[in-house]
Amino acid sequence: MNISLNYNQFYQGTQQIQNYGSDMALKKDTLVKYEFSTTDKDGNKVMDKMSKEETIQVMNDITAQYGDNVIVEFSGDGLAALADFKKGIMDRPLSQEELEEKAAKDAAFQKDIIHFDRSVSYLPEYSGIFSADKAVAAAVEKSSKKEQAYVYNIIRQNFLIENSSSMTEEERQANISLGMEKAEYAAENFISDGNRKSFLTAMESIAKLARAGKSDSNGNMDYGVNKPSYLGHGSSLVYTTNTVDMMRRMDSSAYEEFQKIGSRKDGALDALKYLSDWYISAVKKNPSIVDIYERRSEQYVSALRN
Repeated sequence: MNISLNYNQFYQGTQQIQNYGSDMALKKDTLVKYEFSTTDKDGNKVMDKMSKEETIQVMNDITAQYGDNVIVEFSGDGLAALADFKKGIMDRPLSQEELEEKAAKDAAFQKDIIHFDRSVSYLPEYSGIFSADKAVAAAVEKSSKKEQAYVYNIIRQNFLIENSSSMTEEERQANISLGMEKAEYAAENFISDGNRKSFLTAMESIAKLARAGKSDSNGNMDYGVNKPSYLGHGSSLVYTTNTVDMMRRMDSSAYEEFQKIGSRKDGALDALKYLSDWYISAVKKNPSIVDIYERRSEQYVSALRN
């Protein structure tokens, strides 16, 4: 294996996780995944298995790119040498002292970690393009939770990531391409014939939206459309206007004040009242403000499709 190879091809995505750990300085909130497999999904050779030394170097190189709040997860048969090495160590009988130390560490870890239901990954993740969101929701409506999670995690982890500070723009674009490959796999393996075409078209639309996204100086992404607000689910999904996003895009000064109010201790109710008063006032001043806001998003999405 050539250690100087581009690690980006093995990048599998980033996932936000709930903070855990009792020490604030050691808390983790992000999981980054890499998979070093010797063949691709079609069986074509990608790399050789790594030696223990090569594996450690690769893991150190990649881990060094991320901050202390990130857990880097490595997988794949290319790491077999390290797995065998670790297995050899664990095969050695532990002394009573080592067993007690291990038990104490395990107990402390289980006490610190916040257990949460990872199955919520099957919950919908929307783009803000209503036609695309409804097509995806309808396509996976009768799928298993595992299959739904697979699809919605493409949108979360490959397309519309919230923050890109841990990757270059080239890496972000490559992550989007990987997402489309995953979408094609889903279409071929568990999306029904009747929904396959509309599903892929929808995922391509979301991928285009993702490619056009812009990040600020902190890596926070803006994809240029309103954050979706829907009622119902699956094929019965119904669109409703997102008032907070309308304020953000149509009245920036009011949105800044709304944020200030909301950031205060116990300011949630005051912020809600401010939002309600703003909406009533905005519609009185300009009865067409909702139509204008929604038309802007529609025009932006239409431009991406052309």
